[in-house]
Amino acid sequence: MTVLESQLSNLRFHIDEGNLRLRADQLRARLKMYPTMVVGQMLLEPLFVALLWSQCSHETLLSWLGVMFAVHAVEMFGWSRYKTQLESVEQCRQWNIRFTLYALAVGLTWGSVAAWFFPQELAYQALLICVVLGLAAGAVTMNAVHPPSLYVYVLCVTLPLLLRLVWAGDSAHWILAGMLLLFLLTVLSAGRELSRTFWTALLRRYENDSLIQQLTEQKARAETASRDKSRFLAAASHDLRQPLQALVLFSEALQEAAHEKATSHLAGQIGKSVSALVDMFDELLDVSRLDAGVVQVRHQHFELRDLFDRLYVDFAAQAHAKKIILEVPTCEHVVHSDPSLLERILRNLVSNAIRYTHAGRVQVLCECSENRLRLAVKDSGVGISAENLPHIFEEYYQVNNPQRDRRLGLGLGLAIVRRLAALLECKIGVQSEPGKGSQFAFNLPLGEAAQRSQPFVPSYMQNDLRGVKVALVEDDQDIRNTLVELMGQWECQVTAGMLPDEVISSLQASGARPDILVCDYRLPQGMNALHVISQVHGLWGKEIPALVLTGDTEPQTLLEIQGSGAQLLHKPITPARLRSVMHFALHGDK
Repeated sequence: MTVLESQLSNLRFHIDEGNLRLRADQLRARLKMYPTMVVGQMLLEPLFVALLWSQCSHETLLSWLGVMFAVHAVEMFGWSRYKTQLESVEQCRQWNIRFTLYALAVGLTWGSVAAWFFPQELAYQALLICVVLGLAAGAVTMNAVHPPSLYVYVLCVTLPLLLRLVWAGDSAHWILAGMLLLFLLTVLSAGRELSRTFWTALLRRYENDSLIQQLTEQKARAETASRDKSRFLAAASHDLRQPLQALVLFSEALQEAAHEKATSHLAGQIGKSVSALVDMFDELLDVSRLDAGVVQVRHQHFELRDLFDRLYVDFAAQAHAKKIILEVPTCEHVVHSDPSLLERILRNLVSNAIRYTHAGRVQVLCECSENRLRLAVKDSGVGISAENLPHIFEEYYQVNNPQRDRRLGLGLGLAIVRRLAALLECKIGVQSEPGKGSQFAFNLPLGEAAQRSQPFVPSYMQNDLRGVKVALVEDDQDIRNTLVELMGQWECQVTAGMLPDEVISSLQASGARPDILVCDYRLPQGMNALHVISQVHGLWGKEIPALVLTGDTEPQTLLEIQGSGAQLLHKPITPARLRSVMHFALHGDK
């Protein structure tokens, strides 16, 4: 529909199913102000009669006033009886007719003044003209929502007086008639503009409402898809991690048992592939844990020196293999942050920088200003184009990996960095130029040297677990047997079973009290690790530490495990890490 057609339809006030909602809103707006309009007229009319009381027949004036009040009574009766009937096309059409007829009746009654009691004195004629001008001007503001009422009322009020002025025939009345005609045209033009503005506002509102509804529906579909994806990933993650856990244990055992050169090389290659697969799962897990809100921030005052030393030791060989220079400063500054989360941010940034730098250098920068410390990772790599820059922190987004080379990761590194930075309440800034490199920087608050502590960093060395009594509940027989053999090599005393009742019965029969519980999360017969923890704590006390092994990544599951007070370990877990975490659960950082 063109603009002209829309305006003509608005002037005709055509009503059909297509524009019902808009027309109903226009009519509701007029109904809302209708009592005010009628009461205003009823107050004005007696004053008008009083104004002309000395100029016209009293009977005529009172008769006119009676007609006016009768018309208003009909208006108010119709308003009170039908004001809620605006649901259908037919009801709206009926109100369109009523409004038009009411405007016609009131307008003609006012217009009849020019014929019934037109004053003889010019001064009173001028007062009459002023009243008519006021009525016309008021109609523009009150009736613009319903154009037929506006035009009918204004024309019925002004045209009789205009003709009466022309009929007088002298120059003064001709001038007054010209002025009234000019005012009439101006009023009608203003009314048309107000009506068009109101109509346009309604159209825009409904367009916006439609857009909001579409966005709401799309958001609901996206949230549903996201929940479905999360459930699928959680289920797939658990199902895939079970055999992967066994694969990790078998790979470790194979590498230890391989003595011949060819066999050792093959075992090493298998180990590398398994490690790459584990790293990918760990990235997915990190995103799930961060989204679930189970990652706790532990702020400490600590020196950056040891953290930087570990970064250099761990990445120097990788940088040297690509023949690029890795520069890590000697930093004595103390910061107030979480050392573990900060190290993860820097590791991801340095790893990315080395991965996408083929010549030149990767630098870790440390600059102190006032009470803030600025850390940055700068490289001379491929850089990032302006159109890709806004998307680099999105999940699975990789600028230079359209073929999805697994050696370049899953595209979750920077997504994890963004989440970790949000936990540390710092913002990552990015500067990059294609072909020249990138720089990722953020600020941290300086710490107090007098309050500095040595942050705990998990170690995977051979912690002593000799004589530790382990209650192991694992429903996968391969994993259970391998764990029993592995813990036996650590000289642990292991009581293992598929169900908690088997393990608890064996322990009670031998009169043993477990030192630690290691339990898979999902168990047969609808049980899970939380049930086992409750049973063990009920029998031997809550001081027995519990380790929960799981392949689940569903946020609700992670929150439930965290709420139980247990240590959470995600499959696949290496023997070295399992041993280290068991030792830490038993002895803390002592």
